[in-house]
Amino acid sequence: MNRTYPIFKESELLGSVLEKVREYGLSTIITTTQNGRLSGIVSVDEIDSEDYTKELAEIVREPAFYCTESDFIEDAALMLIESHDYLLPVVDEEFVVTGVISVFEILEGLMEFTAMDKPGARISICMVDKPGALRDVVDFLAEKEINILSIITASGDSEGTKRVVIRTDETDIQYIAGILEENGISFETISEEEGFGA
Repeated sequence: MNRTYPIFKESELLGSVLEKVREYGLSTIITTTQNGRLSGIVSVDEIDSEDYTKELAEIVREPAFYCTESDFIEDAALMLIESHDYLLPVVDEEFVVTGVISVFEILEGLMEFTAMDKPGARISICMVDKPGALRDVVDFLAEKEINILSIITASGDSEGTKRVVIRTDETDIQYIAGILEENGISFETISEEEGFGA
């Protein structure tokens, strides 16, 4: 989550808050009580015609969606979709705001889960959706000491199949293709991935 996103006290005046909002380029204002507990949220677009002498407490709405620090990233992604917002406040067990999670953090998480930022190879395989089918592929790669960075599965194009995308740290795609062919594993594509990590 983003722990540096500006959070405002509900007692602050709209005029002074909007100056900071423009300075930081924010699209959403999140407010807390004096003791830091989540109290409201409002889109900057919703307050253009408001009286700038009002306190934030007068215009923010109680947040219908927020995350806790212990939520899984999948939960946060589903809440973002349901809320149609770009970010959600994150609170601790005392309902104190500790940060926000936005679409950008979700994408960063996806990048880490899929190892797209690391160099290696990307293997796409369509296989029968049955117990043990994936294990065989993993075992063949492990026997050749090829390290798997991530595995993603999704429904295949036809019923009873599964599409599997495996990322490895091995960059020799001919070597990987040879291992799969040698063991009777047909694949859709194998491509070298440069990665883009720091």
